[in-house]
Amino acid sequence: MTTPFGPRPVFPTPSDKPEYELTEYPSVTVVDGLLHCTTHRKQVCPECNIDYSSHNFITRQLGANKMALPPPNPQMAQAIQRLKTEGNDMFRAQCHFEAAQKYTEAMNVASQRPMWDPSQNVVEEAAVLLSNRAACLLALGHKSEAYWDTEIVTRLKRGWGKGHFRMGKALMDLGRCRQAALEFQIAHSLDQSSREIKAALDDSRQYI
Repeated sequence: MTTPFGPRPVFPTPSDKPEYELTEYPSVTVVDGLLHCTTHRKQVCPECNIDYSSHNFITRQLGANKMALPPPNPQMAQAIQRLKTEGNDMFRAQCHFEAAQKYTEAMNVASQRPMWDPSQNVVEEAAVLLSNRAACLLALGHKSEAYWDTEIVTRLKRGWGKGHFRMGKALMDLGRCRQAALEFQIAHSLDQSSREIKAALDDSRQYI
């Protein structure tokens, strides 16, 4: 289960505010424009396994900022970057299993970005973290898992040479050499300055 990032914001609601129960959603009660669980009148209710904090946060932010969306949470970005850096350090130290765990932790935090954050931030973080984890999985011999990570990477960020390079490496380890060579070709066309990609392409030319 993913650990929630940071505290769950709860907003005070005056006792004299009217309450509205939604007939379509019997578990939801609206108080002062904020969602609460009907049973306990809580915005975050462990007993009901309900967390309306993100919805209520954006409701309050839009009201306070004249309908302007709040900026991305800098603490969340810092946590993702810290975990990614720790993963990079572990990968360089050949601790591939531990590095993969750090990248997974970073993805768990990134997956909790609120829906109003710029989609490009989410795509960029996910692509890099999955690509890095794929490298760890390949080093650990988990070829199929690495391939599926790179499949997502290349769908998220089609114009990124490293994503196609990592997919090529996974395909080569799976014995799908011709497909790997084609991925290396794509990677090289997108990033002609990378010696690593060029070397992989040259080694794979016999399969084209």
